[in-house]
Amino acid sequence: MEKCTYCVQRIKRAKIETRNKTNSYIPPEGMVKTACQQACPADAIVFGLLNKDDTDVVNHKLNERNYLLLGELNTRPRTSYLAKLRNPDNKMA
Repeated sequence: MEKCTYCVQRIKRAKIETRNKTNSYIPPEGMVKTACQQACPADAIVFGLLNKDDTDVVNHKLNERNYLLLGELNTRPRTSYLAKLRNPDNKMA
């Protein structure tokens, strides 16, 4: 088992292709698809830049159902989830 690298090879390839066509290293939204995102038939996985406004990733991050696994411990995970939290502990922030 390996830790997910978010398909760094696909990201690098998209950056190189974008750089060859334009003067930017930032690929347009939707150009990079991770392997798990490509394989998911339900389109349940969204991948992209958080520093651009009005993208799918930013809209999902702003959703009230968005949460980070062990985020209250300030672990700063890269992956966040959308789910309906059932029976939340009101003592935790």
